[in-house]
Amino acid sequence: MKSILSLALLVGLGLSATAVEAWDNNNTPPQPSSCGNSTFPASGQTTPAMGTMTHTGATVRDDGFVKAGGPLSYQDNGDGTITDLNTGLMWEKKSADGSLHDVFKSFVWSSPVTDTVWDWIDAINTEVGNGIGFAGFNDWRLPNVRELLSIIDYGRLNPAVDPAFNNNVSTGCTVLTCSATLGAAYWSSTTVATVAVDAWTVEFAAGHVVAFLKSESHLVRAVRGGCVMQ
Repeated sequence: MKSILSLALLVGLGLSATAVEAWDNNNTPPQPSSCGNSTFPASGQTTPAMGTMTHTGATVRDDGFVKAGGPLSYQDNGDGTITDLNTGLMWEKKSADGSLHDVFKSFVWSSPVTDTVWDWIDAINTEVGNGIGFAGFNDWRLPNVRELLSIIDYGRLNPAVDPAFNNNVSTGCTVLTCSATLGAAYWSSTTVATVAVDAWTVEFAAGHVVAFLKSESHLVRAVRGGCVMQ
């Protein structure tokens, strides 16, 4: 209500304001068309833990018992990408062939003297040439920490991912013939609040979220799609 009154006051004073800017704490700007419906993914745990309630002796309703969220479900698109059927995000597959998509490739997050994750993202967005990037798309980006965490499968360890992200790995395999994931830290695009020199990673051995200096080198996986405001 406050924003509507403010807008009316501006108009009355002969000043202009765009309606899209008139938002208060009870409203949010309209989402772009990329923000469709999606299902929050389950953790991947399907077996209840051993535990009972102290007073009743009842089995605890833990994650493996409740299994909240959409069951992890993925589609290999046959072009070096995987689509998460819950979130709609499209993920880059990783290879073992020394290419831009090699699972062992690592980069620093920020540096004035060496290639960074952002240089790598630019490279895969122009990989084919003539404005065309990997798998025919040029809008690949580094996932934020929540997006990256969404593909962790807490029912698995080292790597903690669905087999869609780790299968048929052998020396020289490409994104068309294998899918590789290491049990190590992968960069997200998310900076640590109040600590500008650090960014969050997701560690794919067990699914921990860990902050590292942006000058350190870690693994990368690109994503595209989803709800992108800019």
